[in-house]
This record gives sequence, C-alpha cells and structure tokens, in this order.
Amino acid sequence: MADSPEFDLAPADALRDGELKAFPAADTQVLLLRHHGQYHAFAAHCPHYGAPLEKGRLVGEQLVCPWHHACFRAADGKLCEPPALDDLPRYPLREADGRLWVTLPAAAPRVPESPDATPTAETGGAAPALRQGRPTDASVFVIVGAGAAGQMAAQTLRTEGFAGRVVLVGAEASAPYDRTKLSKAYLAGKTDDAHLPLRYDSFYRDYHIERLTEASISGLDAARRELHFADGRAPLHYDALLLSPGSTPRTLPAAVSGHDLPGLFVLRSHADAQRLRDAAKDARHVVVVGGSFIGMEAAASLAGQPGRTVTVVAQEAEPFEKVLGPRIGAMFRQLHQQKGVSFRGGDGLAELRTAPGGQLGTVVLKSGDSLPADVVVLGIGVRPATDFLREVLPLEPDGGLAVDEQLRVGDAIWAAGDVATFELHPAGGRTRIEHWRVAQQQGRVAALNMLGRGVRFDKVPFFWTQQFGKSLRYAGHAKHWDDIIYHGPVEQQNFLALYVGEGRILAAAGMNRDPDLICIEALLALDRMPAPAEARHEVDWAGRLKAAQAQ
Repeated sequence: MADSPEFDLAPADALRDGELKAFPAADTQVLLLRHHGQYHAFAAHCPHYGAPLEKGRLVGEQLVCPWHHACFRAADGKLCEPPALDDLPRYPLREADGRLWVTLPAAAPRVPESPDATPTAETGGAAPALRQGRPTDASVFVIVGAGAAGQMAAQTLRTEGFAGRVVLVGAEASAPYDRTKLSKAYLAGKTDDAHLPLRYDSFYRDYHIERLTEASISGLDAARRELHFADGRAPLHYDALLLSPGSTPRTLPAAVSGHDLPGLFVLRSHADAQRLRDAAKDARHVVVVGGSFIGMEAAASLAGQPGRTVTVVAQEAEPFEKVLGPRIGAMFRQLHQQKGVSFRGGDGLAELRTAPGGQLGTVVLKSGDSLPADVVVLGIGVRPATDFLREVLPLEPDGGLAVDEQLRVGDAIWAAGDVATFELHPAGGRTRIEHWRVAQQQGRVAALNMLGRGVRFDKVPFFWTQQFGKSLRYAGHAKHWDDIIYHGPVEQQNFLALYVGEGRILAAAGMNRDPDLICIEALLALDRMPAPAEARHEVDWAGRLKAAQAQ
C-alpha cells in the first residue's frame, strides 16, 4: 500500500458514534463509519449484490447490509453472516490536521451496475483468508450437496483451519451457483450462465476443496461411515458428514392426464432454468401452476413479451396467502395484473391436452375452463431430497432430517439447508425452512460443529422476493398467525406487516422498510420485540433496538 494514493476523505468530526456514510474518493466511494469512538473506512458496497452499505445499520458489533442482511464485523470488515461470501474490503485511514485521509488500492472494488449480471465472485469482496494450506492429515470431511449450504460449509472448513480433505459431492455438473437468480434475472434473460457461479474453479483449487460432480448417491452406511454411489464408483469414507442435498421439485401425479407431455417444466436447477428459458423463447401462451414464490417470480420473469400471455393458476384465492396473508397477496396479484399477468385463484389443474402434432396445447382447469398453453411451469412446491437415506436414518413425515441445536443428526453426521428440521429461535417449535440465507447460515454453523466448536444454531430466518422490480423482505417465521398488524399503505408497496401468534410478534414483512427490518431481525434474535398492543402504534425500531442492546 506504500505507493497507493491517499485521499482527503472527510472532516474529523464528520460522524457521530454509531453513524455511517459514504464519501467520494477518486472514482469510487468509501464507506466511513464511527464505532466506539474509532473511525473505519471500507468499500461502500456490499460484496454480495452491491447494495449501498450507508443505507444499512450498525447492530452491535456488526454492519448489516440493507438488502439481504449480510453482516460484517464493524472493526475490520470480516464476514459474519451470509449471503455475502467475502469480507468487506478495509482501507487504511489516518487523521491529520482535522481531516480524515484514506489510502485506496490501485484498483478499487468493482461496483456492479447490475447485480443480476454480475457473479457474486466479482462484486469486489476480499476472499476470506485460508488458514490452512494443503491438507496435512488423513481426516476426510464430506459434504453431500453443492448448493448454498454445502458451498458455505466447505468454505468455512478451510477458513477455520481444517487440515484434512474436504470433499464436496454435487448432483450437477456445475460448481455451486446462485440459485436465487434462476427464477428472476436468468429466466428474464437479464443474465446468463457466466453470471451464476458463487465461486470460480480457481477458488476450489486454491482452497483445496475437492469436487465430485454428477454424483448420484445410492446409499449411506453409517456404521462404516461410507457413502455409496449409483454409478458403481468406490465408496467414499468420511470422518464427518454434512447432509445438505437440498430439495426436489414436486411434479404432477401420474393420475393427471398429460402429466408427461413435452412442454411441462419444473424450475429448481440450472438445467431446469435453461430448458424453460429456451422453450419459452417462442411461446405465445405460458401457464404457471402454483402461486408460490417460485411460480410468481417465474410469471414475472416470463411476462412482458409482445404477443405472449402468462396466466397463474393457484388453489389459493391470492398468491402467498398462507405465508404473507390475503392483503399482501392481493397487492402482488394486482401488481402482476398491471403487468399483464392473469391470475386464476381458487382453481387448479385437471388435465393437459395435446395440440395437433402431439405437443402441449391446452390446460384444462378443475373449474372446467380451458387455457391455451405452449409451456406450463410447475411451482407446486418441493420435497427434501432424502430418499437415499430412507433405509438408514429416521426421516420426518415430510422427508426432513431432525437435528439438534448444533445441527447434528447422529454420530459424525450433521444436516443443513432444506432438509434440516430444527428448533426455531426464539419462539420455539420444530420447523424446516427452504430459504437461501438460512441454508448458508446452517452450512456455516454445521461446519463449525464438525470441527468441534459446539456452536448453537439460533439464527432468525430471513428471506426476500423480487417481482417486477419490487422487493419484499421477511424476517422471522410465522407458520400460523392470529393477526397481522399493518403500518403503511400495502397497496402502494410501502409498508410493514407484523405477524402475531400466541400473544407475540413472530415475524415481519415489509417493502421500502429496510432499516426497520434490520432492527426487527435483531430484536427477534434478542427476543425483545414489543408486545402486539404496543406495536399497533408506530414504533421507533432503531431506538428500541438501542435500548435492548444497552440492557
């Protein structure tokens, strides 16, 4: 850094303690924050999707991103919580003559013009330090599933100093990729294959992470600690095993006439998205079955092409009714309808019929109505991909794997991601959650516990959806609720919704309320949310969090 340029950034009294703000320097921006009386300078944008971090918040010892709640240590920018994978770049800073002077690297981190068209690997983060070089002992830690949880677990093992072999077993040919882009930017044609990887091949090589690709597992011998493969390759021995195989999309039962016609698609994997995007290029009529997040995101991504109709058929009267409530569901339905998407609530698919030539031509609904269809997208849910474990481990009724507070399944076996049924913090109750960030968090905690750290998984679930450029974020988990308290106009996409169950606030959803949702996630984690009666009035969420942290 000795020859790197130094810039006059701001006056020494620019910020009060606890404040953060971005300042221009050369052709970039620098985030300045003041914490415990000390100034720190960082890259101004989150190394996940490039969110402006000055719109985030300091929560305790962490800086929280406003968009997807990645967390970085305020003192040095070290990654604390995903979905970011990298540390936040930190810059040398000094005070002289009443001014703050920052030293920047020769090449400042890249700020993506479009997060959709930028791989996570290129958003300007600082890769976490590799604490162990080439493996030096004979221990073998195996991770089944090269998705969000598996990738984060493999990375964590290496950055936490594990000195044995790390083997990442994936069912697909490609390296771990950003699945959240598939139903949004990728399907809409705003990004391509090159922009999906979470890491490039060089990362796995440099961090000594072995990858087994297109590997179908036929069974597990827990007594001998061996994985068996369907293609007959030699069994793989493990000393510790993480099961994070993800989910399998539900398809139509064989009893549905036309369930196997060409033109019927699911959307889960990269290959699924490629096939659907290719088929939809010339499609004049698209029908989406299911008002799920995947279904509605796919509908939004496929809409807008001249001459194309997109219709969503759902059992619920409103999309997301069971998760977000009918009022928010109606808002999303109206947003879709304004963009030309038709919504057929309270209905379902009865059969599929062919057109001349044997291709898909018509969807017949349970109501008796018929819809023209060149392409049908199924968004009717997923199930844990745990069939290969059915004879070995006890499965939950839904196919999940019960884990303890450290995500342990049994002797030398842990589980993370879509398959893990865990105790929800702080409200209690067993649950299984299919969210990207939760999977990453569980992958990290499971990896730490494979190393014997004894870390409890006590994270508050957080997820997001984006449709037609409008983002909703959700913190907490309310499988059932008795009431929803609203602040702000839902219909104008500027609101906060608080979900009340058993006399307490269990979760919150919001649009254009990013700072409040950061505070709410932290208050949920501390179990210091206000009582429902108090929350019926406007709440100073930042002030309440500050008071909770002071106690």
